[in-house]
Amino acid sequence: MNDHEKIRELLSLMAAGVLETPEEKLAMYHLRGCPSCGAELEEWKLLAGGLRHMPTPLPRAQVVERARAQAQMRLAEEVEYRWNLSVMAGLVVFAWVMTLMSWPVVRFVSGGLLAMLDPRFSHTWVVFALFTAAVWAAGGAAAVVLSSQRRERRLA
Repeated sequence: MNDHEKIRELLSLMAAGVLETPEEKLAMYHLRGCPSCGAELEEWKLLAGGLRHMPTPLPRAQVVERARAQAQMRLAEEVEYRWNLSVMAGLVVFAWVMTLMSWPVVRFVSGGLLAMLDPRFSHTWVVFALFTAAVWAAGGAAAVVLSSQRRERRLA
């Protein structure tokens, strides 16, 4: 592509007034010696001027209101999602802390102080594992139920 073709591609942008300074200087230098590009630039300027005088279409109020309502609903969903995520993360951390803190208590209550120091597998380990699994399953089920109820209320 030669310089003439490059300048012709820039003429519409020049007429719109959006060229960068170096490109505009290059085009102006070319226009001094090229009457065909000068004539084409004038045509582009007429077209750009006519487009500037055309009225700007405005959307109907119902379209704007519907778009605003959808945007607001999506924003509320995003906020709810982030809140639910942070609450669930907090609950997981809390559950792990409670699980780890309750193990010594369970061991102490079930067998005394010496049982806490005994690392062998015992009936207490099984009971504690089942208890922990049941608590985690119940917490997960409660989270699912609460989430579905909240979503149903929001959609209603």
